[in-house]
Order: sequence, then C-alpha cells, then structure tokens
Amino acid sequence: MLDTADPATRQESGVIADTAKAIVTSPSLAQNALREAGVERGDPGAFARKHVSVAALGTSGVLQLSVTDRNRQVAASVANALAASLIRTRLDVTNGETQQVLADLDRRTAALSEKISKADESVNTLSLQMATASTAEAANGLRDKRNEAARSRDFLAEQRGVLESERVSLLSTSALRPKPSIISPATPPANAESSHRLSYLILGALLGFVAGMGLAGAIEAFRPTLVGSDALAGELDAALLGTLPSAAATDATATDIGVRLRLAAEAAGVENVGLLAAGPDVDLGSLAESLTAAQPAPAGGRRKTGSSNRNGHQRNGHQAGVAIRPFSPSVSNGSRPSGLVLVAPSVLKKTELVDASQFLKVANLPLLGVIAYGTPGFDWREFDWREFLGSERSSSSGVTAE
Repeated sequence: MLDTADPATRQESGVIADTAKAIVTSPSLAQNALREAGVERGDPGAFARKHVSVAALGTSGVLQLSVTDRNRQVAASVANALAASLIRTRLDVTNGETQQVLADLDRRTAALSEKISKADESVNTLSLQMATASTAEAANGLRDKRNEAARSRDFLAEQRGVLESERVSLLSTSALRPKPSIISPATPPANAESSHRLSYLILGALLGFVAGMGLAGAIEAFRPTLVGSDALAGELDAALLGTLPSAAATDATATDIGVRLRLAAEAAGVENVGLLAAGPDVDLGSLAESLTAAQPAPAGGRRKTGSSNRNGHQRNGHQAGVAIRPFSPSVSNGSRPSGLVLVAPSVLKKTELVDASQFLKVANLPLLGVIAYGTPGFDWREFDWREFLGSERSSSSGVTAE
C-alpha cells in the first residue's frame, strides 16, 4: 500500500499500479533485490520486465506485487525486497521536499529565536540604564531606545510565529497522507503457478478451426465444388452409370458399369461410345478396354473380335456390342450412330466442368451418362520414411538449467 489517496475509480487505481510497476521494474531496484536474495539472473532489467508484475486489487489502493522464479524461496525473497525498495523510493520522492521545507523552517525559526533573545537582552539592559540615569534628559533618551528595541523584538516574535504556523500546517498535511506499508509479506508458494499452455493451445486450435472454416466457406462461395457422383450427374442432367474406386479400373470393378453403358447405348440407339474426360488427365484407353471387356456377350452367340486400327474401326470380323474408345473426331464421323460418356472424379470444382459442358453443346452428340471415379487416399503404410528423413539422421543436444 502506497502513500496515495484512496482511488475513486478503477482508472485511478490502475494509475497507482502503473506507478508502482515503473519503480519496481527499474534495473537498479531489481539488481538490489536480486543481490539481497543472493542470486544471479542475468540482466536485472530483463528479469524485472519478464518476472515482476504489479496489479491493483479492484478499485482500492492496495497493490499486489508478484515475482515468478524457478526457485520459490528466491521468488518470495525478491518480492519482499522489491516491496521494501518500493516504499523507500516512494517516500524519498514524496517526502523529500517536505523534509527540506521543514529543515528550512527550523533553520529560519532558530535564527529568529536567536535575534529575539538578543533583543530581550537589549531591552533589559536599557531598562537598567534608564533606572540609574542621572538626569531626566538621559532617561528619556534611554527610554526611546528601549521602546525601539521592544518593537524590534515584537516584530521578530511575530515572524517566528508565522514560521511555526507554517511548520504545523506542513506537518498536519503530511500526517493526513496514508502511511505506506507492507500488509502481507510474500511467502514461498506451496505449488508452482500454472502456465496455461494447454488452455492456450486449445483456444488457438479452436480459433484456427473457426478461421479455417470461414476461409473454406469463402473459397467455396466463389469456386463451388461438386461433391459426390450424384451431384456431378445432376449438374449435367445425365444418368450416373457408376462409380469406380479409381480411374484405373479393373475388369471386376467395370463389369456393372459396362452393363449399364450397353443398356444406355441401346436405349439411345448408338453403337460408338466416346469417353470424354473432365478434370485431371486419366488413361481413357485403359478404361475403354476394361469397359469393353466387361460387356456381356450377345444372347445366342459368342463375342466376335477382330484387330482394330488406331481409330478403333474393325479390320476384320464383326464387332459385337458397343465400341468404346476415347473420344476423337472419328467417333462422330463414322456411319454408326455415336454418343458420349463423361469420365470425371467424384469431387470436382464446378469451374473444371465448364469446358466439358461447352464441348457437349458443340459436339451435338447425346450424353449417355457419367462415370465417376474416386481419388486414391494417402496410404501411410506405403510411405518411405527413410527416404523422407534421409539416410543419415541429425542429432541435437541441449542443457537445461535448474
């Protein structure tokens, strides 16, 4: 508690706390406190700024001075030393001028008292001389001198009275000010203070999650994403022929899609099917071979095959079923009716579908349906940690001071 008037508002108590903190965090006071505690903590100023805090208790004039240190005994000792230094420094600042004024008043009062004492001696001496005067004329002269000395003495006494009044007034004003004191000395704590690191980490994670969700929402508002094969087919107003685990489909995974594709082609009356990719580049040739192999043989006979040229036309034999191949201009130039099938990932930005949609309008070919495929996930079991970390591991060492 400092020698200040009781604060009326929280702002006033904050000003008192700031004044106390400015004093106790000075390098000189911190160095003296550490010296009294018998410890060394590097730069005293840095130690005070990081480990010393002063806070006002509500709107009162009572202050709480706290010191943190890895040694609880040192923390208590430094806190008590800083509190005592704070009171001494505050008294030196506030009472220093008062003591100087009191000393000056005492000096002037003593000088006046000495002059008054000499004036009294002069009055007494003149009174004796006047009583033993031989003539009336000499007595009258001595009487005039005595009266003059008495008037001087009264004037000096009046001045001394004024100085004494000023001294009493100054002492009364000083007595009205609160006496700074330590209400409760610091004691070594039983438990260490929590660093709140876990709560800060949780709060940071929540804020990061909220910020990430907001950023993702803003990006999605400007660049919407089609998620799921149903959403992709609905965007194009086409039938969903099926969803493959990946673009590199095998005969087993393409069987059902091949059946649906043949049914869609027969319903549309087309015999040539061109595969059109949207989004990332995929191997449409391998997919076409898998879908062709997955088609069932015509009823009442076996599948006839023959060698084909680079454009997919049969060189010999009879082509059974639907001819499936990557789209090229030759697909729509033949005599056989043709259609298109869009191959796209199940998660696709809407902007990546614009080119395919415009092409479908220009090609003037029926869209038989959509084949979606999933994106392969990351398999940690196949991750090569040795290649990631390098053939040689680096090591680090450190020293922790207690």
